[in-house]
Amino acid sequence: MFPFSVTRKLAASPQPQPAGQSGCELIAFDAEQLNVFSAEVRYCEPHWHPAPELILVLSGSFSIAVSQDTHQLAAGEMLYINAEEVHSLEAHATASSLLTVQFSPGLFNKTHPVPRLEYRSMRSSLTPSDSHVYRALASLVAHLIQQASPFSRIAAVYLLLDALEKAGSPALQSQIHARDVVMIKECIEFINLHYEEDLTLGQLAEQAGVSYHHFSRTFKKVSNHNFKEYLTLIRTNKARQLLKDTHIPITEISQICGFREHKHLIFAFNKYCSMTPTDFRKRYLSSLNVPQPEMTEDCRCLPLNEALLKQLIALSGHPCPQQQSLLTTR
Repeated sequence: MFPFSVTRKLAASPQPQPAGQSGCELIAFDAEQLNVFSAEVRYCEPHWHPAPELILVLSGSFSIAVSQDTHQLAAGEMLYINAEEVHSLEAHATASSLLTVQFSPGLFNKTHPVPRLEYRSMRSSLTPSDSHVYRALASLVAHLIQQASPFSRIAAVYLLLDALEKAGSPALQSQIHARDVVMIKECIEFINLHYEEDLTLGQLAEQAGVSYHHFSRTFKKVSNHNFKEYLTLIRTNKARQLLKDTHIPITEISQICGFREHKHLIFAFNKYCSMTPTDFRKRYLSSLNVPQPEMTEDCRCLPLNEALLKQLIALSGHPCPQQQSLLTTR
């Protein structure tokens, strides 16, 4: 999950960890109160965090599920995700990459609350407000690359938030009761901790104190996955880590991760990874011996550099003085 999460790395031990595997990301922020990163991403499982974030697709295309909605974003398009909203993403083209800005809750207070917005841009129908957001984002990245003064950097952060607030519209009240959202989040955390057990939808519905059908419908609405699909995704992701970090036989890994039979693990890998577990392990091992390995991770960080800034400036249309200064300085 890194850099989306800094707390959910799976240990090499085949035993599940007792903590740190919940669906809520515990994002770390430094003194900047901001995380800005570029990455090539394949998949990010459903999660949530107290930090709102802005995602810009740099290349390829993504399907980004947020609560009850699924957004198809192509290169150059943006989406704002509100704090605490359950979301996931999946690339639909090879080498798909994105730029993400996560805003620390420490940036906000009672006078200046966290913006709850509905905002996405489409390259086919850009508005002046959209262009303002692109320019503000490019300006922020320029400040970070230039290592501008602290007050200049924090000003760029708030100018980006201001641009987003002007370009977006107030988020509509969720049609899902807040109590049901909390229930599903707790169940997601339970699944992430007990994925190796023989879990059933009926068992979790009973544990939550609701009917089977209500739980099934609500789980789908909140996570954008049905229960069985989500459980299989989690088990597959855990198996991938064990295939890379251990020499445990694949048949044993399937049992450790909760698959009843080896063939179920193979089916899941073919569906979600487009290869068998054996091929995945071989590709990962062979990639360790080449200078530029084929991507076998869900996420690979890319540098924040001048090339990225030029790409952002091209999207924004008109560089601000700070951006132009960086491009002309050698």
